[in-house]
Amino acid sequence: MRLRARALLVVSVLLAVLAAACGNSKSNNTADTTATTGNTPQTTASAADLTKNVPRPGVKGVTSTEIHVAVITSKTNPVGGKYAQYVDGINAYFKLVNDKGGIYGRKLVVTKQRDDIIGTQNSQQVTASLSDDNAFATFLATLQLTGADALAKAHQPTFIWNINPETASTPTSDHSNIFGQNSAVCFKCPGPYWAWLATKSNFTKVGILGYGVSAQSKICATGTRDAYKQYGGGKIDVAFYDDTIPFSGDVSADVARMKSAGVQFVSTCMDANEVVKLQKEMKKQGLNAVQALPNAYDHDFLKANADLFEGAFVLPLYVPTEVQPRSPATQEYVDHINAITSDPVELTQTGWIMAKMFVDGLKGAGPEFTQQKVIDYLNAQKAYSADGMIIPLDFTTAHIDPQSHPDVRAKEQCYVVLQIKSGAFVPVYATAGKPWTCLDTSKPAAAQAPVQRSFAPGGVG
Repeated sequence: MRLRARALLVVSVLLAVLAAACGNSKSNNTADTTATTGNTPQTTASAADLTKNVPRPGVKGVTSTEIHVAVITSKTNPVGGKYAQYVDGINAYFKLVNDKGGIYGRKLVVTKQRDDIIGTQNSQQVTASLSDDNAFATFLATLQLTGADALAKAHQPTFIWNINPETASTPTSDHSNIFGQNSAVCFKCPGPYWAWLATKSNFTKVGILGYGVSAQSKICATGTRDAYKQYGGGKIDVAFYDDTIPFSGDVSADVARMKSAGVQFVSTCMDANEVVKLQKEMKKQGLNAVQALPNAYDHDFLKANADLFEGAFVLPLYVPTEVQPRSPATQEYVDHINAITSDPVELTQTGWIMAKMFVDGLKGAGPEFTQQKVIDYLNAQKAYSADGMIIPLDFTTAHIDPQSHPDVRAKEQCYVVLQIKSGAFVPVYATAGKPWTCLDTSKPAAAQAPVQRSFAPGGVG
């Protein structure tokens, strides 16, 4: 029984790890930014309304002086992920709001933090939180989201680091109460980004690696291969493909075969530890190929691995702090995050963005706010961008599964492209004040005419 339990845990970890590793996969659905300007919600509450303290008897998690939220993160995890730092971003944004007097005469308070220990904990932690925490809203940064249906059934306003396919509604469960920094994830929806980056860099031979013990990894690898095939225009050869790698496996033979095949650009569907191992083996064998790193916007990771990953591409799903000039929203984050932490990471900025989204929902709901009014207000937004920090989201369609409903897939895919150069994350292919490089999903890589955009009010940063 102990061996079987360990095997189940390993499979569970792999599924979760691959959700994170593929979270920034260029096969993901992103918002349709065509004809949008990154408009943020226009609150129905006036400045005077925002100070009104209207009694809210019976509204869960609300007192006369406070609005309570619960946070669930995979603080304890086997892959070294910094998921607990999600709450730092939430607390930093709440402090900004509270220092200005709060909202509706109330302070925003993280009343409970739970550790979703990776394995089988998410559903249990969600159920316990809904039962015991008396929270108005729930925030999650977890490697699994098996509690999605319970959150939906409870109509709990939920704000997540969106790396999980469970974000999407299903035929039996409406997940329109669950909001993320991007639309519902689709690992098998091809996009042009990797093929375009390969074309821009004059790479003609690519390698793709994934785990054999994870269906999620195989889907990710297949989706990546399909994207190269669909958008490469016959000019990019998937010269190496292996989706049978064991977890924590030896990759020396794979690297030797990639070197023999002349691979120049490498895409993986593996966890960060294996990606580092792969790069070290590439360097050892003299394979001078560049990696596409899904989740590597981490300055500690950069300090530890800058020389190893020189030239690698990193594509965060929000405007990173390296972008200049910064938008007012990004500058506000930079100015206030150090009040909470001296080590902000990807999850910290995501937590800030999701806290801002929650507060914008409260503002839109008005002084007589309820949980459902917050959900309904956000779901009416067709171009929510957190003042330009993320790609504009159309929440009227963002909860729909893009794999089974191709009509909701993006007409454009937009990312801020960073490249690791001389120990720094350097924005590339962008113009001053317009950090997002947007591609047409109907065109092959060679035919792209990228459009540079800013989604910030005023159009800068």
